[in-house]
Amino acid sequence: MRSRSRSGFTLIELLTVIAIIGILAAVLFPAINSVRKKAKISTGQTTFQQWCAGVTRYKSVYGFYPNIGTAYTTTADSLHKLEAGPGIPFVKALYGKNPTGTPLSGAATGDRAKYNRNAEEFCAFGKDDYELFDANVNTAGKLTDKFGNVNIRIVFDTDGNGTIKGISTPLPDDLSATKNPNGIDSTTGIPARVIIFTTIRDVGSTDGQLGPDDVADIIAIQ
Repeated sequence: MRSRSRSGFTLIELLTVIAIIGILAAVLFPAINSVRKKAKISTGQTTFQQWCAGVTRYKSVYGFYPNIGTAYTTTADSLHKLEAGPGIPFVKALYGKNPTGTPLSGAATGDRAKYNRNAEEFCAFGKDDYELFDANVNTAGKLTDKFGNVNIRIVFDTDGNGTIKGISTPLPDDLSATKNPNGIDSTTGIPARVIIFTTIRDVGSTDGQLGPDDVADIIAIQ
């Protein structure tokens, strides 16, 4: 009597394969997400370092920090919240042109006179540096870190003492004197001319889809 040839998988075999795939996915997905997160942190820090370097070159050329907010005082450091308005002036000052690449207005009384009179490029900005790159980006655009957080803080050493201190804003743990003995406090501060950072403590204020597990502190110091 001839035996029958087997034509397919049994239900138990299929369920076993599906279970194995599920186990592998459960193991691999967190690892993949961790790699992606580290990549975003690294890219974000590189971007912020480039911005810091642009500020340093700007200061070297013009002798002062970019005029992107209220008038500077020489008795304290200056903190700017880029999402609150100074973001586009920051781009115009360092880029020497509008976000879309068009020339700045008026060398005598316009944006060139206010932000970058020589229209010199100290740092480039790409479309992925903005929350939304649309027709309004030249006036209402917002810069973002690689996690989509627009709450970017930049601090200039406008009192010229080579340190930054006394910042009254939520700080990343690495910069907070209460979390790090070498962090920023109101007396000694830390040696720096420019600091740019975002913090996971700001997440949720602009995008409810992001949580602490999805983002990270991004910090650049020069």
